[in-house]
Amino acid sequence: MRWIVNISITIAVILSLNSAKGQLISFDKLDTARVFSSLESALLFPKEVYRLDLSRQKFKAFPEEIFLMSNLNELILDKNKLLEIPDRISSLKYLQRLSCSKNRLEVFGTGICQLKHLVILDLSENSLEEIPDAIENLASLQKLILWGNLLRYFPTSLGQLEKLEDFDLLHNDMNQDEQDRLKNLLPNTFIHFSPPCRCDFYDEDEEE
Repeated sequence: MRWIVNISITIAVILSLNSAKGQLISFDKLDTARVFSSLESALLFPKEVYRLDLSRQKFKAFPEEIFLMSNLNELILDKNKLLEIPDRISSLKYLQRLSCSKNRLEVFGTGICQLKHLVILDLSENSLEEIPDAIENLASLQKLILWGNLLRYFPTSLGQLEKLEDFDLLHNDMNQDEQDRLKNLLPNTFIHFSPPCRCDFYDEDEEE
C-alpha cells in the first residue's frame, strides 16, 4: 500500500509542476480552452486559467489578482470603468488576445507593447489620444482595434508591424494627409477610416 501512496504523491507533484509551467496555446486552438468569467472561480486554480472574461464587472481599477494567472492567453475586460492598464501587464507574457473596449482609458500603456505574443488588441471606445512609439515591439500583432477614440498621434514605428492585417480607426477624426500617411506606413494592412476631417495633426517628422 505504501508504494501506491508514494506513486500517488509523485503523480500529484508532477501535475502540480506541470500546471505551474508557462504555456502558450496555439492561437488556432485558443477558442477551445475554458473561459473563466469570475475572479472567484479563476483564483481557485490560477495557473490553469488561460482565458478570462471579466466584462461588465464595474471595475474602476485593474484587478491585481489577475497577475496571479501567469498562464493567461486571453484577457477580456470590456465594459468596465478602468482608467488605466498598469505596465505590469507585461508580466502576462503569454497573452495573445487583450480586449479593454468601452472603458475610460486615456493612456495607451507602454506595458502592453511588451506583449510579444499579442495577436489581437482591442482598445476601442476609450479616450486614447496617442499610440506609443513602442508599438513596434508587438511583432505578432495581426489585428489592432482602436475605433472610437480621440487619437491625434500616430508614430512612424507603426510601419514596423509587418504582420498587421487589420487596423480599425473608425470614428477617430483624421485629415486626408494623415490617412494617406498611414496607408504609406502600412501598405499591406487594411485600415478602416471614417471620412477625413479638416483638422490638424502632430507630425513627428516636422522640425520644431
